[in-house]
Amino acid sequence: MVFRAQHENDTLFSIFGFGDNEITMSQTEIKDDLSLFCGDKRIVQYMEAHVREHLTMEQLCYDNILSRSTVQKIMNETCGCGAIEFFSHLKIETAKQLIRDNKMSITEIADYLGYTSIHYFSRQFRHLTFMSPTEYASSIKSLSDRPE
Repeated sequence: MVFRAQHENDTLFSIFGFGDNEITMSQTEIKDDLSLFCGDKRIVQYMEAHVREHLTMEQLCYDNILSRSTVQKIMNETCGCGAIEFFSHLKIETAKQLIRDNKMSITEIADYLGYTSIHYFSRQFRHLTFMSPTEYASSIKSLSDRPE
């Protein structure tokens, strides 16, 4: 389910739920739903800049000069999930946008996002979206093929 709301600076936000949590998605930095806004902008901007890499909690903390407990507290209080879980959602939202753009194959997208295995990427995608990347691409195509 997707809800839309205006932020005080007229930035449009989309909110989607997963499990018992919600993540707020900003549409200002990267088109559509790629840029996530949550709690400490610095942490999220760092994740966005490193979405094509494998990110560890240690690397995130070190590069942002924050303790592990501080990062965990910020993410849990503002997003209701951990930093690495949030980063996984960011990667999959990026993958969904790339699939919608229809310029790369699923294998190219997995590689682009830093997954070492197409199989792991597909498992992660299915875990978070309840469908495989191929099923998602097919559903997007069938929606775009519908007559208006």
